[in-house]
Amino acid sequence: MNVIKPICQNWFVVIFLLIAFIFSVRANPPKEYVLKWADEFNGDSLNTNYWNIESGARRLAVNTPAAVSVTNGCLVLTTYSEDGTNYAGFIDTRSKVLNCYGYYEARIQFNNSPGNWSAFWLQSPFIGRTNSLNNPGNGVEIDVFEHRNVTLRGTNWIDGGDHALHWNGYDKRFHRSSEFFDAHLGVASGFHTYGFLWTTNQYVFSVDGRTTWTTNYLISSTPEFVLLTSEIETKSWGGDVPTGGYPDRAHSQIKMLVDYVRYYAPPEDKE
Repeated sequence: MNVIKPICQNWFVVIFLLIAFIFSVRANPPKEYVLKWADEFNGDSLNTNYWNIESGARRLAVNTPAAVSVTNGCLVLTTYSEDGTNYAGFIDTRSKVLNCYGYYEARIQFNNSPGNWSAFWLQSPFIGRTNSLNNPGNGVEIDVFEHRNVTLRGTNWIDGGDHALHWNGYDKRFHRSSEFFDAHLGVASGFHTYGFLWTTNQYVFSVDGRTTWTTNYLISSTPEFVLLTSEIETKSWGGDVPTGGYPDRAHSQIKMLVDYVRYYAPPEDKE
C-alpha cells in the first residue's frame, strides 16, 4: 500500500491537470449557437484563404510578414527592432471572412512591452463613411480586447485591459467612442479566453467566461472582419518605446500567441 498510494496520487494529479486543460480551452458560446468559422492554427503556416498579412508602415512600426508565424498550434505575432526600425505583426480577414451577429472567441497569451500593445478586434469595411452619422449600417470598430503593459503615464497595466467601441469614422469632428477599462482582470500571464457576444440589441464582453462589460451603444448591423494585431507608438496610451527599441526578431519575447479564433452563429443563422 505504501508503494501504490503515491502512484495513485500522481494519477490523480495528472487527471486533474487534464480536466483543467480541457476546461481552459473549452469555448463558452450561448446555448444553441453553432460553430460556423474557426482557425485553430494547427498547421505550420498561416491560412491565407482566411487571413491577409498586412505590410507597410503603421504608427511607429512597419508591419511585416516576418513578424507572423504559426508554430506549436498557435499564431505568433512577434514585435521586434532591427537596424533602428520597429517591426510588428498585423493580420485580418478583410474581404475573406466577414460575419455579423453571433459569438466570437479567442484564446490568447499576451506578452507586451512599453510602447507596444496587442488586440483582438472587429472592423467594418464601411466605418469611414461620414455622410450618414450614427448609422448602424456603417459598422463599428469593436475592440474585443486590448492589452498593454503600462499606461501613458507608466502605470502598470499588465494585469488589465479594455474593451472599446468606435464609430462615425476617425475624423475628430465626428468620431464617437465608448470604452471599458479594468486594471485587474487576471491576464498578466498565460492564456486567457476573450469572448464577445453581438446581438441585435446589445454587446456582451467577457474574460475567461466572466462577463466584464455589457452595453447597447451603437449596434453595428453590417458584417465585419476579424483582426489580430500588435502595434507600436511612443508617448501614447501604451507608454514609451524603450531607448534603443526592442530586441531583434531572433531574441524578442514580445509576442502575442493565439491558440484559436472561433465564430458561432445564432440559431437562426446556423445554416
